[in-house]
Amino acid sequence: MYHLRLKIFIGLCISALLVTVGRLLMLQTTGVEQARQKIADLQILDPVQQPTIRGKILDRKNRPLAQDTPTFFLQINYQLTKYRDRRWREGVISYRTRGDKTRQEVEQECYEDWAEPMAKLNSAIDLSNMLADISQEDVLSEIDEINDQIWKLARRVWWRRRNSTASWDDYYAIRDTIAPKDIVTVDLREMYQSYPLIELKTEEDRLRAEIELVDNSELDIKTLAKRDYPHGHAACQLIGWVGPHHEAEVLQFEDAEYLRKYIPGDLIGKAGLERIYEPVLRGRRGEVQKDIEGNVLQRTPPQYGKDIRLTLDIELQRAIEELLADPLRNNSAHKPSAAVVLEPETNDILAIASTPTFDLNTVRLSSNYNRIHTDPNKPIINRALEKIYPPGSTTKPLILVAGLEERKVGPGEVIHCEYVGPNSEWRPRCLTQYKHPPPHDARWTNNGRNAIKGSCNAYFSRLAHRLDRGDLQEWLFYFGYGRKILPTPMPENLPLAGPFKREIKQAYGNLTDEIIQKKPFTDSWELPIIKNIEKRYWGIGQGNLRATVLQVANALSVIVRDGVYKAPRLIVDENDPRNNKTRQQLRISRKTISVVRDGMHAVVNERGGTAFKRFYEDETGRPKKCELFDRDIKIYGKTGSTDRPALAWFECFAEDKHGRKVLVTVMVEGGQSGSGEAAPLGRDILFLCNEAGYIGTPPLPQGTNDSNSVERQ
Repeated sequence: MYHLRLKIFIGLCISALLVTVGRLLMLQTTGVEQARQKIADLQILDPVQQPTIRGKILDRKNRPLAQDTPTFFLQINYQLTKYRDRRWREGVISYRTRGDKTRQEVEQECYEDWAEPMAKLNSAIDLSNMLADISQEDVLSEIDEINDQIWKLARRVWWRRRNSTASWDDYYAIRDTIAPKDIVTVDLREMYQSYPLIELKTEEDRLRAEIELVDNSELDIKTLAKRDYPHGHAACQLIGWVGPHHEAEVLQFEDAEYLRKYIPGDLIGKAGLERIYEPVLRGRRGEVQKDIEGNVLQRTPPQYGKDIRLTLDIELQRAIEELLADPLRNNSAHKPSAAVVLEPETNDILAIASTPTFDLNTVRLSSNYNRIHTDPNKPIINRALEKIYPPGSTTKPLILVAGLEERKVGPGEVIHCEYVGPNSEWRPRCLTQYKHPPPHDARWTNNGRNAIKGSCNAYFSRLAHRLDRGDLQEWLFYFGYGRKILPTPMPENLPLAGPFKREIKQAYGNLTDEIIQKKPFTDSWELPIIKNIEKRYWGIGQGNLRATVLQVANALSVIVRDGVYKAPRLIVDENDPRNNKTRQQLRISRKTISVVRDGMHAVVNERGGTAFKRFYEDETGRPKKCELFDRDIKIYGKTGSTDRPALAWFECFAEDKHGRKVLVTVMVEGGQSGSGEAAPLGRDILFLCNEAGYIGTPPLPQGTNDSNSVERQ
């Protein structure tokens, strides 16, 4: 019996030895690579992602309007900011409320545990207030933004882990019903990262922050790319700004390459071109993976966003905005206004100003953002693009073109401006309100050319009445009224899609594409022009006719180019330097163009012209020729005004001996007189265009003896 037990024991020992030797042989042969890989995996650190670098927005001379610049930021970790998040606190309390403990007992325990980190958070807020010239409200807003991004990310991850095959539509249908106690169970890498809180602008600020870091491990200092707008207020409504992204803004990015996806802390275009061209401007993050000894194992370089170049001259844009806002140079500076400058040959937009303005570098601050959006003058709106107005007498050259081309009037034919009786169906204001000076018939032959010169309401209201309603709308449509005229070119095969239609925001008035189809007009047709009397108002740019300031400028550019339509251009297209893709020759004769030009020249250069005094008299009424005429510039213009609403208009174009041309349109909200309020601004903008080198000879050097006085014509 003893020998049997001994044999069994020896057998077991031999078996164990064989197993051990076999396992050792396997490790030395087939499992060696697997073992080495496991050891290597323990030494490889998680990949570190590098931030995206947005492309620049440039003006026509490649001056940056928006760019990323390296800046020091005081950063705060989510492990500290979460204590301000009411949702997180509620989730933790609800999760811990179980067993014999009441909610009140759990809540008391939690707040005792949170006392120290909440004190650190308050200390970080106080430090931020000291280091940055921003309010406590703005600091708290930044913290809330961090918490909001992480909370929404955790909610999405919690849902996706339990609904891996469901669509995101299902998630958005129930996301607000997910309990906070479930969301706080999610653990993400993003919850242990730090996020920008305030910018440290000076060396002194950085030193003070470093001292505080000793006692607060949840704060640190990093160099990050900050979106900088070097020209501040200039073209602010057009350029737009960036801010932290929200999940609704990036819904379509879910299936994109993971390095292109948005993560907490990423910025996204919030308004203007920054928002529209987000897929172009946004780059791709880089990624670096190292081992525990700091050796780089793999590197994916970042992909910078692409630049966008505009046709704007930012210096001219800024000078025009300063002119419109300067009460010493503009008596209507307190009134909202807009101005557009075009280069007619290409129809490039050199400037598109709207006042009041705001600073793009501070608009993201909560206090500034709220102030801008509650301002009754609505500086957030680009008045040249996004609002429609009755165009007033700026429409009269277009009505004359339509009347001449439709043969409803001849070039020399007179439409009388005599007084009409009180029982007449409709009477222009110039005949009912003003008896002195007498009607235009008593001052000159009231043909089309002179009607433009004196802006005769009777002539143009009666001419519009002669036109067929469809023809009238069709002509205005061909000139660009009633449609979106500013293209938004986009590269093909964009790397990212967007959650909204990416086009420049612009109003388009009250005409539609249907008029091109020559549908019969009836009294029940749902367009504003349904009665003959309305045509009379449209003839003088009033009634329910509406257009944007850019549309008014664009319509005049057709006349400047002798009947050639081109869409205005804002984004430079290197493949189409002359902007000929939208070129269309309208059926307008040179004789018609000549009549209109002659009348607009008389507006500025002949006594009785509605803008004559602004170019040939000083503020006291004494003769003084505008210096522009001494700089080889020939000027054509048209004033306009409306009373419901009150607006002042002036449009003009200038050409020099070299054939160069510029076009200016100005509108003043609340203006009472196109001649008195808008024309001086248009004249001064021409000065700015001359000084910028777009028209005429350079200004004479200071000290040159030059007399501006002339005899009255």
